[in-house]
Amino acid sequence: MTRIKRILFITTNLFTITFANNSSFFVSGYVDYSYISRLSDGSVIDIPYRMASLNFEKRGKNIDLKGSFALEYHLRDDSYFLESSNPQDFILDFRELYATYISSNFEFRIGRQIQAWGNVDENSPVDNVSPIDYYYMFFSGTDRKMASLSTAMDIYFGNLKLSTVFSPLHSTNRLPLGDDDFPVELPVYPEPWEIFPISSNPHEIGVRGVWSTNLFDISASYFSGYDRIFNFKGANVYRTKATGQIKESADLVFGYRKTNIFGFGFTFINDYFNIRFDAGLFNTIDMDKSIERDYPGTPVAIHPALGGGFQYDSLAFSYPIQEEATYMQSTIQFEIELPFQINLIAQYFEHHLSNYSAVDTLPDVTIDIPGFEYDPEEMSPQDFFIPGMGVPIAILTDKATFISLGKNLFDDQFNISFTSMIDLAKYQYINGIAGNLLEYKLTYSIEQNLKCILALTKVNGNKNHPDQDNYQFNRMENFSHGRIEIKYFF
Repeated sequence: MTRIKRILFITTNLFTITFANNSSFFVSGYVDYSYISRLSDGSVIDIPYRMASLNFEKRGKNIDLKGSFALEYHLRDDSYFLESSNPQDFILDFRELYATYISSNFEFRIGRQIQAWGNVDENSPVDNVSPIDYYYMFFSGTDRKMASLSTAMDIYFGNLKLSTVFSPLHSTNRLPLGDDDFPVELPVYPEPWEIFPISSNPHEIGVRGVWSTNLFDISASYFSGYDRIFNFKGANVYRTKATGQIKESADLVFGYRKTNIFGFGFTFINDYFNIRFDAGLFNTIDMDKSIERDYPGTPVAIHPALGGGFQYDSLAFSYPIQEEATYMQSTIQFEIELPFQINLIAQYFEHHLSNYSAVDTLPDVTIDIPGFEYDPEEMSPQDFFIPGMGVPIAILTDKATFISLGKNLFDDQFNISFTSMIDLAKYQYINGIAGNLLEYKLTYSIEQNLKCILALTKVNGNKNHPDQDNYQFNRMENFSHGRIEIKYFF
């Protein structure tokens, strides 16, 4: 019996035991009606969002069953019914379904679940167990994460909490594909046949320990798995079998590196302020020394005079870059209550590539990679490196700060807040801040479970940036928008 079948078998039996026992059943969730339009021309922004969410929990004596669903809405364009006759514009997202066995000194969970590691509220470098949904990367908590099929255990030894996690599957981030108005894009989107499959066992495993006292917590962690974002592995050059002629352009190969993360963090709490910190040391390596394979593209038609049919091109040369890298990421968070009961949360994030090695040669042929102007005389494989794990905003910048100010008014009926994300990285030709994102938000509690939210988001780039239109904050400028939400909780 395979690992997956064993996990499903155990989960099914745990679910059966849970429903058979006398237990309590709890349901909660929300319904969210939202309208979002650009500041530039008032047009509606076409991005998916969760219009409704339903969470349930069935508690037994020793076993709990938890699950959550979300209803994701996708805006239909004017030509939708010219391509599809399906009247539905909703996607049902089965986010979580897992069982928990609770004992006096440990908890064991199995099923499709979201894991959260780290001390800082968001942007923790050690929070890599669950993949990220990039459509919700500016959200908080588990809203930005996706579940994976896994087992997890928390064991308690006095002040020490030891957590373990295992998944038999490789999980990847959900990436925007550039076919809607989401502002963050990757420089290249490979075709499915350009992805080189993981040749070894794709299982993922991690362990984390937290030592707690009345004043502070100290944590250390280790996680090993394959990257959440694809990486460039190299290129293959093919020749036509009939003539032996070398194809003018190389075929790109993408895949996923093996990454090991060593994490450290702490939380310091007192009556005046709180400090939270997480840091991760990432060692990532391309496990495939060879990317040779049969021609994965479209077969070439043979002229009828030569017999007709199809032929496949054959491999002429292969150029694996075999990269290995070490990089560090850290996030520190500071919380304090300012005068007039204004709450301040500030974060500073930094990403640093400390070591990189790869085969220095790439083919001296055309490599068409959108977002890059490839020159084999001036560029190296390092120019294509993207961190595959860690904080998702590392694809935006190497250094950033986040500042959030909030205050409640009129017996907490109103909440006003200001949030900013500022790019602090240094760029040629730019003095000072290159880009930033600002949000102003007003939340009005109409009733205890009914809220109205008004928000204004403004993104500022810099035309002097050396990447010009490819600079992420320049791309995001057109995402500046106003938003209104009516949100009901139950």
